[in-house]
Amino acid sequence: MEPIYWNSIIAHGITAFSYFGIPIVIGVFFAKTKATIPSKFWLAFFLSGGFVLFCGFHHFLAIFEPHSAVSLLHLGVLDVMAFISLSALLYLTPTAYQVVKAIAKSQEDTRELQRSQQMQQLFLDHGPFAAYIKDEQSRLLYYNQELQSKFSVDPQEWLGKRDSEFLPDPEEGRRVMENDRVVLKTLRPLKLIEEVKISDNDQPCYWLSFKFPFNDYATGAYRIGGISIDITESIEAQRSLTDLNQQLEEKTLELEAKKRELISLSDMADMLYSCESEDEVYQVVALTCSKLFPNMSGSIYRIANSKNYVQMNSFWGAKRSSKEIFSLSDCWALRRGKFNLFSPRNSGLMCSHLIRPVSGTHLCVPLFGQGEVVGILHIDALEEISPEDQQITEIIARTLGIALNNLSIKQRLTHDSLRDGMTQLFNQSYMQSITEQRLAEAERSGKPLSVIFLDIDNFKSYNSRYGHVTANIVLQGLAKLLLKSIRSFDIPCRWGGEEFVIVMPNMTLETLRKRVEQLRLDIEQMQLKDGDQILESITASFGIAVSEPGITVKDLLNRANQAMLEAKRTGKNRVREYVNTFN
Repeated sequence: MEPIYWNSIIAHGITAFSYFGIPIVIGVFFAKTKATIPSKFWLAFFLSGGFVLFCGFHHFLAIFEPHSAVSLLHLGVLDVMAFISLSALLYLTPTAYQVVKAIAKSQEDTRELQRSQQMQQLFLDHGPFAAYIKDEQSRLLYYNQELQSKFSVDPQEWLGKRDSEFLPDPEEGRRVMENDRVVLKTLRPLKLIEEVKISDNDQPCYWLSFKFPFNDYATGAYRIGGISIDITESIEAQRSLTDLNQQLEEKTLELEAKKRELISLSDMADMLYSCESEDEVYQVVALTCSKLFPNMSGSIYRIANSKNYVQMNSFWGAKRSSKEIFSLSDCWALRRGKFNLFSPRNSGLMCSHLIRPVSGTHLCVPLFGQGEVVGILHIDALEEISPEDQQITEIIARTLGIALNNLSIKQRLTHDSLRDGMTQLFNQSYMQSITEQRLAEAERSGKPLSVIFLDIDNFKSYNSRYGHVTANIVLQGLAKLLLKSIRSFDIPCRWGGEEFVIVMPNMTLETLRKRVEQLRLDIEQMQLKDGDQILESITASFGIAVSEPGITVKDLLNRANQAMLEAKRTGKNRVREYVNTFN
């Protein structure tokens, strides 16, 4: 019986060792891999462990129990149990390690997944964008905190609702849902800008939305995911920038218009400086006004020399709305010496020189010359005349007044530089220059140019008898007679002292002889008075010469002078013509 006994002891020992080794090995592996037992498996694990341990204790205690006879079958079962228990321990050791390691890996993956899901949730909930998920009927299944804070709603308030049910404007909700249907229909992402109003705020919000479809594998249904970023500030900034650009363009156009106005005004001033007559001045101003005010009409008026009436000198535009001649009292601008504006919006004073019925806007601006009003500039427009155009009109009127004043001074200076101060006939310098021009014209046209040289007979004794003052009266009387006796385009000149020259273009020799002879008789018969005193009559000796091809002004004047001296030598008070002794 001794072998059976030790066989039984060894079998129980191996079995107890195997039962104790299995939980110990598994516990070591759990500790080594830092795996944990899921809470829902704690009871099963505890009961299984307890069962194995108590089985181990049972076999361990059986070693020390008193010997009792066992059947060979019992002994065989003990041996098989010992073999299987030891084999299970030896085989379970690497397998348990892999199982526990797999459990640890699974738990680590689970923790990573949870952390990832938490990060995703934090990202969605705390990101600076609105995130949401909708079902196929556009009902909200999820929305983040940004969306909640924007619309001031609770986390569960919108769940299961459509946009048309909770947005303040149902029409906006329908537009949003239409975009959702496009995503579901095409199954392609959609990028767009959505305009949505928030409650208690009339100003809309603008969202840059990215909508995309995805499949819910749990249910097999399609979902709509969306992320919307608030770009209201960007849109407003863009609009502000657009407004600024538009304002800049408007300012640029205004500056270009101002530049054109300044160029026109500058050109007008340059042209006015070069004008030689009032008609040219009026033409320049009319041209400038028609450029600056293309939709307006206007006219320029000058006060007559008699100061009794005002007369139109120039007109431009589509129609004339003012009388051509009127009295000074008919215009408020002339009365007050400042501009007068009459328009439907400006209940100003209406001038009497306007033609009835009066319509549109009328602006009268006085023209000043040498400190006094000399006329007006009248502007007529169908619409209101802007303050800028009023200012330009005043600048034109001021420039026009200065131009007329300068022209008057220029004409006086020109007159004084060309005329003899006593007789008001042309002086010798001008006569020589104009005769040179007339001689060139005569050669070009093939027509003659005649020169008359006359000298008052015995004027020195006349001067000694009556004195210089009375003698000057005689010279002035002779000058008036010459002006009455000649044509408008003839050129009378005081040569010096008692000598005079007359240049007569386009006159035949025969006609010249008759005209000069008649002039000699008129001078002889001229009555001269100094106050009530009747003066002695005067006579004059005449010399005439007619141009020939190639002759100079100097030679032509010398010929007429020689003929006059011949008249003096042959008895005075007669007419002699130059005879060329070489021909």
